Amino acid sequence: MPGDYAVLAPIYDAIGMAEFGQRITPRLIDYAQRIDWLGRRIAVLGCGTGSSIEYLSQYPYNLIGVDNSAEMLDAARRKMNDPGLSLKWLQADIRELGTQIGSVDLALALNVMNELNSLRDLETVFGNVQRSLEPGKLFLFDMLTVQGLTQDGESGDRLLHNDPQNLTVFSTTDYDYERQMQTTQYFIFQRAGNGWERSEAKRILRAFPVQAIASLLQRSGFTLRTILNSNLESYDHGSSRAPRVIFVAEKPSSN
Repeated sequence: MPGDYAVLAPIYDAIGMAEFGQRITPRLIDYAQRIDWLGRRIAVLGCGTGSSIEYLSQYPYNLIGVDNSAEMLDAARRKMNDPGLSLKWLQADIRELGTQIGSVDLALALNVMNELNSLRDLETVFGNVQRSLEPGKLFLFDMLTVQGLTQDGESGDRLLHNDPQNLTVFSTTDYDYERQMQTTQYFIFQRAGNGWERSEAKRILRAFPVQAIASLLQRSGFTLRTILNSNLESYDHGSSRAPRVIFVAEKPSSN
């Protein structure tokens, strides 16, 4: 995965991979404040090229961006090189954080959790976040559902970006129903001098049942405040066919 993101990092924003984080971050912070969240220290896990941090850095938060790819972090740094920002970068696998992010008031993970390999990996991340969160504070993250990954996995071939002078990117996506795994292969053509360079990258996403994730959160010491769809409306497990859900989990107060 880190190697694939070395290829994707320079084109990540151009082909729309940062769009969800850009769109949802302001709404999630507003939502958190409306349910009485207060805090200054925010960790963005799997921060990518920094779409969430770019928004958060407009406000007086103490921020830490975590990503496993050095190239993605470099792309993020180039957007936010203001020395006055209270911002740190950490290259790390979110399954191996330990206490590296210190104590935080909010943990935010967008467009990253489906990249984990198993429920055991998810539980490991949940445990790391739970230990770093202050009591009474929030963990917000999204997941593409089985329904969402299945639908997207049936999309086949797509033209993601077409600038005939500089960059053209195609993708092909398929879905393994037995393993509940979506694989997207990217074919990238970039201008290099008088010619073109071709490169490829792969992204694998796995689907996990919503109820299983909810149970893991509770087993990891969280209170599950709610589950929302991407419009920040309540998710009904019995009837909803939402392609993406957002978990709002809280570390219980020590008292």
